[in-house]
Amino acid sequence: MAIKLFLRSKVGETSSIYFRYTKGRDFKVILKTPYLINPEHWDEEKESYKSNLTKRNPKTVLEKNFNSEIAVLNNNLAILKSELSVFFANNTEATADEIKDFYNKKYFPEKEKPKTNKTAIPTDLVNFIEYYIKDKSKRIEGKQDPITEATRKKLITIKNRIILFDKQILLKNVNDDFRDDLTEWMQKEKYSSSTIIKDLKYIKTVCSFASKKKIDVNTEVLHWEFMRAKQNYTPPILSFEELEQIKNTIYPHEYLENAKDWIIIGFYTGARVSDLLNFNAKNIINTNILKFKQKKIENQTHDSEEFIYLHSEVLKVLEKRHGQFPRKISDQRLNDYIKEVCKVAGLTQKMIGGVKDKEQGGRGKKIVKEFEKWELITSHIFRRSFVTNFIEVLGKENIKTQTGHKTDDMVNLYNKTEKIDKAMRIAEKMENHLKIV
Repeated sequence: MAIKLFLRSKVGETSSIYFRYTKGRDFKVILKTPYLINPEHWDEEKESYKSNLTKRNPKTVLEKNFNSEIAVLNNNLAILKSELSVFFANNTEATADEIKDFYNKKYFPEKEKPKTNKTAIPTDLVNFIEYYIKDKSKRIEGKQDPITEATRKKLITIKNRIILFDKQILLKNVNDDFRDDLTEWMQKEKYSSSTIIKDLKYIKTVCSFASKKKIDVNTEVLHWEFMRAKQNYTPPILSFEELEQIKNTIYPHEYLENAKDWIIIGFYTGARVSDLLNFNAKNIINTNILKFKQKKIENQTHDSEEFIYLHSEVLKVLEKRHGQFPRKISDQRLNDYIKEVCKVAGLTQKMIGGVKDKEQGGRGKKIVKEFEKWELITSHIFRRSFVTNFIEVLGKENIKTQTGHKTDDMVNLYNKTEKIDKAMRIAEKMENHLKIV
């Protein structure tokens, strides 16, 4: 007799957990359990949620909830296996139908209820957000694709913030006063303007969906409008001069040399770090065009095939590395190492910036103050630098082709060209035009 928990599918945001019961060579029963898991979080050997994902010394509500999610699922799976083992031990001659009958009554009692009894749709904001997540996570052919993992996580984060603010708030009471009170609370908690506006936009979307479901919703929320969040500092970019400074510096360790090469590639491709670190030299065509699968982003349900141009400076890096991209490392290590690279290279000028600091700010909010530039460097600087340095040469359409941005507004958001530099470029173009005339 053998009982095994496993996943049938290892793709998508979530996958059902199944159990298989075998007795000898010819008797096998496979049934779905009531539990779901992200396939990336499944430990095949231990048949459980990966225990190494547990956050050590959790400080935030999100981290504590995540640890609780792991513990609850693993406990439920352990109980399920134990109860099934007892049943099989006491019913050694049970047929497949008898096993299914016992199993469905035990773990899927709703199957015994009349199908007309539908669960009431919640009318409070916290539980309705959970309902919204479940509903929008379904794929309905011809109607909707499931929301992305990033959107699901964002909604869960918002739900947890609402619990801290007012966990009993009803949808019909989400109005202009609620917006003002929530905004004031989030400002006191030192959330950034952009985070506040994003949360309010999601809440409006959820309430609009509730209205379509005939739930009593205050119409004020459906008319909320939003200004673009103002940022009191400009995120850093790398100039061509700074890149040369980085390229010409001698580094004391190989891992810094590896990170330096990723900086060069990121600077000239503008790729998202999730795509950048998965570049493969086998996918280079026509010597300087790279084909790759762009990872799923918000409002996109599938990886998309993209083609980008590899600048000669990128090809020099590959040539130095015998035709291969630099050694792959994790996103976090890349962020740590490129800071160190920029520090060694002397990018120490002081500037105002925002850095997430969990100890000082709580829940990962940004601390805005004066830093040395290298302290503000993250992998996101690659895309900002690419757009800013090449926008005048390539134009927005070509920029979008290279970076994968879908709208001009997103390109504008990444363009950090200072106003004086824009004015100087206009002057140069006008002078060149007048010389021709």
